[in-house]
Formats: sequence, C-alpha cells, structure tokens
Amino acid sequence: MKRPILRPGDEFATRNPTIIGKLIRFAQKVKATDNEATYNHTGIITDPHGATLEALWTITAQNIWENYKGERVLIVRNANMSLPTYAAGFNKIRKHIGQWYPVPRLFLHMIGMAKFIHWDRAVCSELTAKFETGCAEYREGKEAGFMRNWYGVNPDHLTDRWKISRYYHIIYEGVAE
Repeated sequence: MKRPILRPGDEFATRNPTIIGKLIRFAQKVKATDNEATYNHTGIITDPHGATLEALWTITAQNIWENYKGERVLIVRNANMSLPTYAAGFNKIRKHIGQWYPVPRLFLHMIGMAKFIHWDRAVCSELTAKFETGCAEYREGKEAGFMRNWYGVNPDHLTDRWKISRYYHIIYEGVAE
C-alpha cells in the first residue's frame, strides 16, 4: 500500500507484537463492547514525513515509517484539523515531552481506575486523547469530533471512535513499509 501524504495532527495506532502489546490488547478486549482490540499503541503525527510524538519509555519523537516497519498501522485525520487546531492540541501536551512512561498506570487501566487516579501523567492513548482535548478547546465547543476527557482512555477507545466518527477519515490502514 502506498504511503499517504501526512499532515501535522494526523493520529495513528499500531499493533505491537510483544508480550506487553498482547497483554494490553487482551485487557482492552475484555472491556470492549465489540469484543475486538486490534491496536495497543497510539500517537500523534507531527510532520508530513512521519515524525511522531508518542509515549514510549519517555514521551518522545520518532518516525512512524521507520519504527513501525512491518507492523500493522492505522492513520486517521480529523476533518476539522488545521494548523492552528494542531498547535492548540500540541500546546496542551507540550509539558509532557520528556516525562517518563507511567508504568503503574497500566495496572490502573486494567482495574478500571485510570480515569480516577492519574498523577498528571499519560500513557500513549491518554497523550493522544489529551492532544484531542486541546484541539476541542481551540474549536471553542464547536462540534468537531474531538475529545473532552482524556484520563482512562485506551487505544481501543480511540480507534473504535475514529472508525465510526463522521469527523475522522482513515487515510492508511495496513502494514507499514
């Protein structure tokens, strides 16, 4: 599949085949209303070449095409994304750049407490959702398909929403080459 032309503010999900990835997908599937959980990691595209911002061992940047080559990837775009909207979302998460990954939050996600206990730290999907809350604030309450809350959001919540929302368009789904 040919690589799409990316834009800042596009969002992505990947499927990590490691044991941690499999455990995350299993935990999501247990709670999923559709009994599926295809993806276990999300992030934000920051430039047309595939640079990302995502929560790895720290919240950092890498390249989606290089780092997820051979992995299943979903890339979506909100119909209302613009550079000012992207900037507002990015400003909302800027303070998290460089923070260590909050590993104990994975346990809180498993027991359904992540939306209540957060320590202002974000796992990958919460970082992506928090980006969306900044986009929603910029849009000043206009209906845009952006999120209002980010604590406790997991990758399956995001990808299910992206796939059914009239505001999100899938621009790539397949194995990254």
